[in-house]
Amino acid sequence: MKQKIRYFILRLPAVFLLSCILFTCANIGNPNGGPYDEDPPKFVDSKPAMKQLNFKGKKIEVIFDEYISIENPNEYVIVTPPQKQNPFIQAVGKKVTVELKDSLIENTTYTIDFTSSIADNNEKNVLENFSFAFATGDVLDTLQISGVLINAEDLEPVQKTLVGIHQDLSDTAFTKTKFLRTSKTDERGRFIIHNITPGEYHLFALEDKNRNYAYDKNNDEALAFYDSVIVPVCERAMVPDTIWRDTVTVDTVLLVEKTLFYPNDLTLWFFKDSITPRQRMIKRERPQDYIFTLKFNAPMDTFPVPVPLNFDPRDSLWYITQRGEDPEGFSINYWILDSTIYKIDTLSVELTYWKNNDTIPEQMELQTDTLSLVNRDAAQKKKKTSRKKPVKVRSSGDPAADSLPAEEKEPVIFLQVAVTPSGTLNPDDIISVRFNEPVMEVYKECFVLETGVDSVWEPVDFELHEDPFLAMTYNIIRPFKYEERYRLTIDSAMLCGVYGHCNDSMTVGMTVKGEKDYGHLIVAVQGLPSSGDSGRTAVPAFMELLNSSGAPVAKAVVENGIATFRDMNPEKYYARIILDRNGNGMWDPGSYEKRLQPEQVFYFMLQFEIRQNWKIEETWDISNSKPGEKPYDLIKNKPKEDTKKKRDYREESKPRKSNSSTPHIRGLGI
Repeated sequence: MKQKIRYFILRLPAVFLLSCILFTCANIGNPNGGPYDEDPPKFVDSKPAMKQLNFKGKKIEVIFDEYISIENPNEYVIVTPPQKQNPFIQAVGKKVTVELKDSLIENTTYTIDFTSSIADNNEKNVLENFSFAFATGDVLDTLQISGVLINAEDLEPVQKTLVGIHQDLSDTAFTKTKFLRTSKTDERGRFIIHNITPGEYHLFALEDKNRNYAYDKNNDEALAFYDSVIVPVCERAMVPDTIWRDTVTVDTVLLVEKTLFYPNDLTLWFFKDSITPRQRMIKRERPQDYIFTLKFNAPMDTFPVPVPLNFDPRDSLWYITQRGEDPEGFSINYWILDSTIYKIDTLSVELTYWKNNDTIPEQMELQTDTLSLVNRDAAQKKKKTSRKKPVKVRSSGDPAADSLPAEEKEPVIFLQVAVTPSGTLNPDDIISVRFNEPVMEVYKECFVLETGVDSVWEPVDFELHEDPFLAMTYNIIRPFKYEERYRLTIDSAMLCGVYGHCNDSMTVGMTVKGEKDYGHLIVAVQGLPSSGDSGRTAVPAFMELLNSSGAPVAKAVVENGIATFRDMNPEKYYARIILDRNGNGMWDPGSYEKRLQPEQVFYFMLQFEIRQNWKIEETWDISNSKPGEKPYDLIKNKPKEDTKKKRDYREESKPRKSNSSTPHIRGLGI
């Protein structure tokens, strides 16, 4: 017995050690290197020194406390005054080198504005709004102004866009001379223009397509301008400075003396000028063998006539023209009717059209171009035809033809007809009928619209109009009532396209939803600014309801301070108001030539949740709406730090339990 006790006592240390090992195996902790680096690089030193006076060199070296990278320096690093030749900029290790190519101007303050281009190598923490300054004379200018650039139509922050100032206060400075000092907006649309000398300035933003630091109204450049003269100032003041213990915990709040620069809350409204852009052809393409498209940047009064060069049409009417669909410009479709022509892989034509004179943009002149229209899909189509699967064909009614093998039958190709909507109708819907090729004749008698009560269908009257915006589309219009049933019938061969394809018979059924399936929204609008000399009439305005993506789905004019939305599908909506100063029912951009700002837009910061058989009444005082404010969920140009997923090192370092009750001891060599 004593020997057993002694044996058990001797085994206790081994049992204890084994228990510890098993416990460790069952609770595995993730190794980590401590807190992740969430701080941007810090400036350490430079050659020349920061704010160096009387500098005559051209090479600048800036050193940081960690290895860094620089994003697209030729695009995002701004040297002020603007340079004729791009400087050479590179990052190696912890150092950024800038070599200036232009001669330096005497007695001038230079700023190298890195905006948000510098980040550390590992975690990509961005160093925001870092700039380096030096002077070629005895004085370093130190004033600065700041603000935000916002797209005037949808209130999106405008990123990576040039902002600059002119000391010449004449109207032509923006179009004739380069900016005096510049910067670029960051991912939140914010900008800071550094190292300004005391004085009066005009402020602008510019989509500088030709990189000449001046506004070219005929180059279709977007812009923004501040209405008032800006006078930069600064003052010393005591401001709170927060010291953080970590990313969420405040350690200490101190009052420190700092230099504050004003103005620091400038808002610029970005838009494309409402002037007619310089007329030019921007694209030509031949997407299919029987059609080619010419795209221009502005509407044309007449369609240009193509003159054949490498083919001889059998008929003068070898094509027909039709306005294309191009929301960003103007396009013309040329449908080739002669099969001997559209089977040619490359068509060469001469085209004469009106364009703006290059020297005097206000004058129009005739331009003649030779175009090669290549059918790039021809070879692919030949390959597909060689391995084409058998096509199901309809009986021709000819027994002799029907008795032929399937591969010898001529397939029947129908004119494609698409009807929308189908299935469910809303009371204010329009029925659209769209074809895949131009149709010879479309008239009201081609369609039969009926309403059904029980099993009885009766024809009803309607209006038929060609869609003014969508090519090859016709609209059927009539007032629809709740819970009515409709069907649209098109008999076979009622509509024939220019290539001889006729429609197959079709019937599309539709039902209008009941009144209880919808909800209603009534918004009382307050705070509209007044218009006219009397100041008693409110500026015309309309309100739009937006879906979760920010796209407009309904519009209502504000009448007597009320915007009414009836028969809305149960959804969550956002809303915005456009101050429609000219009453044309659409948002209008501004005009620099007329010194006219774009029409104002305000967003309601909360969602409306419309429910079935429910009416919501809301009051919106837009005088309390902050200009440029937009619901966060609707902002598309979100900064990277808002979308970047942060890693929580504290959670990752916690022990995790094994999924199995059996210890994994094999890997420990036990």
